[in-house]
Amino acid sequence: MPRTIELVTITPVPQENLFDLSLDIDAHLASMAGTGERAIGGVATGRIGLGETVTWRARHFGVWFTMTVRITALDRPRRFVDEQVRGPFRLFRHEHRFDVVDGQTRMTDIITVASPVFGRLAERVVLVPYLRRLISARNRHLVAAAGAEPSTSPASEEWEPGDVTPYRAAQSTTAVGTGEDVWQRASADVLRWAVKTRSGFTVPGDGEVLSGEQKVITAGWGSVRVTEPVEVVEVVRTPDRVAFSYRTLPGHPVSGEEAFIVHRDGDRVLLTLRSLTAPGDRWGWRVVHPLLRVAQRVARRRYRRALR
Repeated sequence: MPRTIELVTITPVPQENLFDLSLDIDAHLASMAGTGERAIGGVATGRIGLGETVTWRARHFGVWFTMTVRITALDRPRRFVDEQVRGPFRLFRHEHRFDVVDGQTRMTDIITVASPVFGRLAERVVLVPYLRRLISARNRHLVAAAGAEPSTSPASEEWEPGDVTPYRAAQSTTAVGTGEDVWQRASADVLRWAVKTRSGFTVPGDGEVLSGEQKVITAGWGSVRVTEPVEVVEVVRTPDRVAFSYRTLPGHPVSGEEAFIVHRDGDRVLLTLRSLTAPGDRWGWRVVHPLLRVAQRVARRRYRRALR
């Protein structure tokens, strides 16, 4: 028997903007970077419309799946429905509703799904919890892409994140050195991911950071390797401030944003670190989140020494 789950997201993003973003193939792919999802058929880029199909290929539970869905109902900006026409489920229907409540947009996802094997047991124990996490992470990404998520604001001298539940906000500033030579070196290094690479992380490529680019960073402790998919949000270049921030993508051990900021105070060169951190989208990472917070503190100590 199919099971139905419902998720509600409240956001200040305007109703029309969030509706259109939810139909955008490219925005969806960016939100699912952790699964390696690709559009391999039908509408493969831009906004999908009524009656149109898209074929997705993605890796879930370590297995590659292919699913074709069709937009079977569309009433902009209030509602649309996508349904599986070919794929791994006995039934898959996703209804998206968008309402304005007290000046905010309430996005409601109603998903009806039937597992191809083991019926109710697989749905209750595996499929429904997994879909809840996956869609919740997708929605956080869409809201962030619309500019409504809390930000580390690397261009701002003052940062007052306020109440950013469920995120934990952190900021620290350390001295790098003094003088023009130190400034030139540190401001160039920070844009080449040196804070990460000199702290034990592997970042693919060797060029300067670019706004909008996505990378999969690798962290290692002994024989353990952890991948961290991220997307660069903002790059800052001014005479006295050079910085960038990136947000995590689905599949990252944590959810949030991090910024590395090199700036000047007179002759002094400083490095400011800012972060917003919440548990990741996957159940396994949520279980070990307390340990990840310890690992983050160790990483931040390394960050503070990276540009000296």
